[in-house]
Amino acid sequence: MNKILFVLIIYWVLSPIQVNSQSLLPPLEEMPFSKDAYILLKDGTRINGELVNTSSGRGVSRVVLKDESGIKHSYKADNIFELGIFSNGLVKAQYFNESSASIKALFRTDRSAIQQNDYVVFRNAQLKGGKELLLQLLNPHFDEHFQVFHAVNARKTTSLHKGMVTISGEMQRVYLVSKDGSEIFKVKKGTYKKAFKKMFSDCDALKEIKRPKFKDFGQHIFYYSNSCSHYFYN
Repeated sequence: MNKILFVLIIYWVLSPIQVNSQSLLPPLEEMPFSKDAYILLKDGTRINGELVNTSSGRGVSRVVLKDESGIKHSYKADNIFELGIFSNGLVKAQYFNESSASIKALFRTDRSAIQQNDYVVFRNAQLKGGKELLLQLLNPHFDEHFQVFHAVNARKTTSLHKGMVTISGEMQRVYLVSKDGSEIFKVKKGTYKKAFKKMFSDCDALKEIKRPKFKDFGQHIFYYSNSCSHYFYN
């Protein structure tokens, strides 16, 4: 890591945190460096313990957890509703490390969302064809209607370099999304305006936005959850 980016990271880490729960969490490219975890099965059973192993590809397909009595439990994603991995100091450092790929990505990362997030959550998601996997949930604190998942192996923005410093790049261009339990669909940066109209067609206030920006996706969902979802209950 070059000196300029290192100094910027130190400034970013030490500067005051602005609380902003409207942001999507940055996805982790690798499994969290933590062993404390829980599994919540579809039947409501919760098992706390030590994460022993996971099978991963496009998402987590199997989880092995050793409970507090030393018994190992192995479950396929089909049987699991949610996997939570405790976000200890090492995991938070992992977030910051992956967020420092470029200056732009670094300063767009909401530190408050990372600091306040106790668990990295992987939620059951049904992909096209009916396959079920556990994918990292990026909006665990405002997921009442929309669940936004990390699109593993999806393309990111192209890096732009100036001298030894990476100015931009390594930012998400695609998310996997489910609305009110629907089958997963993709939301892409290049076609966000079209997706925006479809996703928020039942919210008059959001429909007033003529040029929605992909970078504000988390804020749009947060607003919908707090200001538009009451339409369904009137």
